[in-house]
Amino acid sequence: MCFLAACAGTKKTGVYTEDARIAYETAMEAFEKEDCITAEPMFRDIRANYPYTRYAALSELREADCLSLQDKHVEAIEIYERFARVRASHESVPYARFKAAESQYEQIPSEWWLSPPAYERDMRAARDALKDLRRYLLDYPYDENADKAADMEKRTLQLLAQHELYVADFYLRREHPEAAIKRLTGMLQTYEGSGFEPQAMLLMGRTQLMMKDVPKAHATFRELIARYPQSGSAGQAERFLAETGG
Repeated sequence: MCFLAACAGTKKTGVYTEDARIAYETAMEAFEKEDCITAEPMFRDIRANYPYTRYAALSELREADCLSLQDKHVEAIEIYERFARVRASHESVPYARFKAAESQYEQIPSEWWLSPPAYERDMRAARDALKDLRRYLLDYPYDENADKAADMEKRTLQLLAQHELYVADFYLRREHPEAAIKRLTGMLQTYEGSGFEPQAMLLMGRTQLMMKDVPKAHATFRELIARYPQSGSAGQAERFLAETGG
């Protein structure tokens, strides 16, 4: 038998939690239909009215999911990152970290995947996405979303490497070989694993030839052939060596 006040308190807590559950399930019905106009304010209300239940944390994530579905990625990232920071021990932190990285990725303009990015374009969104994806994969390599994140990381890496190649070629065609070498060196160091290394090394060797630094060009071509013998760039490097007495 319990004291009257204690029983009343237990009953009140049970009602509070049950009300939160019902409110969350109602919001989820709208969310599962992708009706975020209805669901998003409901999730906000749950966070405000039932902050001491598990449904407050779940509602915080679903609110961010709604923002992401509506392409409000900046706002979504803010909530995902706050969730991971404030609720560091919550089981859904890996999900929040993945979704924050995915939202960074989704901010990369879609047309950039279809054509080489123009020299003047700001690649900040792609660089931020790569950074967040790499951190997530480092911390949660076996998470259920790791394979999807790895695919996004690879595509982003390729985009950034391709952009650096484009910029280097831009400089070379305008007879600024030193600037081209700087971009190519940075690309090879920063975006290793992109798959564009053979093209970068070939362009670097060509640029060194333009600068009359034949020994360095020969060394670059030989390294390219040794590291990537099956690439089309290796065949071109062999021709440059033959033509320049290498």
